[in-house]
Amino acid sequence: MTKYIIAHDVGTSADKALLVDVQGRIIESTRQEYAIYHPKPGYAEQDADEIFGAVCATTVEIVNRAGIEAGQVAGITFSSQVQSLIPIDKNGQALRRTMNWLDTRSAAILREKLWKPPRLMGYNPINLLRFIRITGGSPGLAGKDPIAKIIWLKEFEPEIFNNTYKFLDLKDYLIFRLTGNYVTSMDVAYVWWLMDTRKLGGYRWHEGLCSLAGITPDYLPELKTSMDIAGELTEQAAIRLELDKGIPVIIGSTDLASAAIGSGAIKNGQIHIRIGTSGGAAGHFSKRKIDLLHYTGCIGSVFPDKYYLGIGAQETAGLCLEWLKNHVLYHEEQLREEAHVVDIYKLLDNLAEKAPPGSEGLMFTPWMYGERCPINDDSVRAGFHNIGLNHNREHLIRAVLEGVAFNIRWALETLENLYQPVERVHAIGGGTKSDIWCRILADVTGHEILQTENPQEASARGMALLAWMALGYLDNEDDIIDRIKIQRHFTPNPENRSVYDKMFAEFKNIYKQNKSWYKRMNRG
Repeated sequence: MTKYIIAHDVGTSADKALLVDVQGRIIESTRQEYAIYHPKPGYAEQDADEIFGAVCATTVEIVNRAGIEAGQVAGITFSSQVQSLIPIDKNGQALRRTMNWLDTRSAAILREKLWKPPRLMGYNPINLLRFIRITGGSPGLAGKDPIAKIIWLKEFEPEIFNNTYKFLDLKDYLIFRLTGNYVTSMDVAYVWWLMDTRKLGGYRWHEGLCSLAGITPDYLPELKTSMDIAGELTEQAAIRLELDKGIPVIIGSTDLASAAIGSGAIKNGQIHIRIGTSGGAAGHFSKRKIDLLHYTGCIGSVFPDKYYLGIGAQETAGLCLEWLKNHVLYHEEQLREEAHVVDIYKLLDNLAEKAPPGSEGLMFTPWMYGERCPINDDSVRAGFHNIGLNHNREHLIRAVLEGVAFNIRWALETLENLYQPVERVHAIGGGTKSDIWCRILADVTGHEILQTENPQEASARGMALLAWMALGYLDNEDDIIDRIKIQRHFTPNPENRSVYDKMFAEFKNIYKQNKSWYKRMNRG
């Protein structure tokens, strides 16, 4: 009987479920969206039960659509958004909405409680050195890390804080709902900045760092690797998913770590760039380094012998194009009617093709919700710059694609300064289905871009292959690499180099010359 893995890619706006065979072939897929709420400026919240409902619904749908038996499901695993905090009571009930990874409400209290004076580059030097020594990194200034959110809850929602039994990330919560066990993967724990990542430290929650958040390690889930079995599907969960009780649930990883696997760029010196809702550049490296100024450093990989992942995470990438489509151009229905197309993004690609490289001097900065890498600033915001009467919607669309590419080039530049020259760049995420965006990425970065097959499915596909390895069906990472195909190669066009080099320099100048203005405008 043929077996399959169900892999969930739990993103910011939707859960995407894939049914994947042992060769890495995607047999069936579906998605279900859920809401993100912004009740106040800087707030970003989601309903964890709504997200769990989406996981249940997509599971049922792909099994039914594929026409397979429940007994053919070998395991379930997750790739998930990370740094989304959920306080749970003793009965396993979420006490409030999830504080999403985009949430910046904690920035002020973090400065007051953790990064109190004296400060160096916004950080308290003593606490900063302590974090770096123990974790290899540090919470950022934007207040998006779970430690900041825990401090905020203790200060502003003490009743919820006092009733909390466990603090979980979103993936941990979903695993709890399926297995009844409180566990997390080490790659998630890395970016909570509460785990001792030193070999002598034993990869445990660090009591001293926990105390800075006003908690003890007992408030946190058990630590395991991404390839460990979290538990088995409970009878109650099996009923919701219409599957058999006892199916193993493999812990999985953050979307950042799973994307690195699904990209196929696993070897040292290989990088993947990602354009999904968010974006960035990352790769596996053997040495732990950090660049706090650009919010770049090392977090956990899914492989024990590659437990560092150089990461340049960017808050909004594909989301910028979606915003332009929804709020600046026309409503989607009007665009479809005008161009007689089904795929609205194909139309946007066609329009962007009509504008020249450089968009005739029009520039877009893609910092729509603050930024982590390369500028680590929660107050910065997006904008169109140098717009004139000669510009039209074709220029606007291309400028968005180019602006995201400039930001990724800045991240790649940061990674190369930390580590070594990039040898190979794979492209994943829904945005890289666009050929013109891949061509722009090649021209802007100066690197050949390798577009993976089904790039929008990289995270879930990567976790599915890792789950097969965890269950003993694959021997090693080379077996995973062999199952990830490259769809197209995009070579930089030397004729566009000079215009993009000039614009990239000015892209960085926009931030450097206006960062004080952003702070005055957006820090209240």
